[in-house]
This record gives sequence, structure tokens and C-alpha cells, in this order.
Amino acid sequence: MSQVAIEKVNDASQKTLPIFAEIARRFDAIRRRAFSLFEKRGCELGHDVDDWLKAEQELMGCSAELAEKDGTYQMQMTLPGSEAKDVEVTATPSEILVHAATKREKKEEKDNVLWTEFGSNDVYRRFEVSNPINVDKVTANLDSGILRINAPEVAKPKEVAAAKAA
Repeated sequence: MSQVAIEKVNDASQKTLPIFAEIARRFDAIRRRAFSLFEKRGCELGHDVDDWLKAEQELMGCSAELAEKDGTYQMQMTLPGSEAKDVEVTATPSEILVHAATKREKKEEKDNVLWTEFGSNDVYRRFEVSNPINVDKVTANLDSGILRINAPEVAKPKEVAAAKAA
């Protein structure tokens, strides 16, 4: 299991993150693709979520899951062929951002390849969370093409009894 470096940003308003601009471009592309799928179906209503998910899968190139267990957000994301050095994780109090870039050079083939999906892959994902993250305790590991991120929530202060004595 390889450790993945994490950029920890305690106050996202203090730092402009270039990953935000790229994610915005990706979401715009997803919107356009989802609309294209809608048009191909003859503008039939009722499939907007299916169109969005299909467009997202096509354009993001990976599957992901976000869960919450015992005060910790647990994220998993498929990144086949990626190495830890190819993955950038950024943690802010309200979100986790992932960028993974793999470059594959085309090799001389002896066989006549008629079609291939192999090539470079550039993945951007953004996971928003409802409760603040303790940025300093976020961990990320890449094992067998699965990126696992644990992001503990900020500890909630224990409520103090209103008044002990009267």
C-alpha cells in the first residue's frame, strides 16, 4: 500500500486552488454530455439522473464512493494504472479534491491494433462533505488501483452542563 501526499488547506478562502478551475471545466463538459444524451433520446423526460451519471462516468473515467462511519468520511475511488506519485489529494474543511494523471506512451505494436482505449488518463474529482473535516488528520493510500481516503470530522465539543449548582 502506497501513501499518497495530501495538500492540507485549513482555510480554503486564503488560497486559490487551480484544481477548482479544472473541476468547473469538467462539470461543464458533463452538463453538455448529459444534455446530448437527453437530445439523442428525443428529449424524453424522466432520465435526467441517468444521463448525468452516464456522462459523469464517461468523462471522469473512474468510479467513486463516499461513506461516513464513526465520525470519519471514507472515500474510495478507482484509479487503475495509477501510482501514488501520480495522485494529488487536497483536503479543505469542506471537501476533498483528487487529481490523478497517468501518461502512457504508445509503443510500437506488432499486431494491427484496430481500436484501443489505452492512453493517458487525467481524473479530477471533488467530494463535498456536510460536516467540517479535520484537515490535519486526513490520510490517503493507493493499493491495487483503489485510492482510499479517510477524513475525520472535526471533533464536536462536548456539551457542558448548563449549571451544576443553583
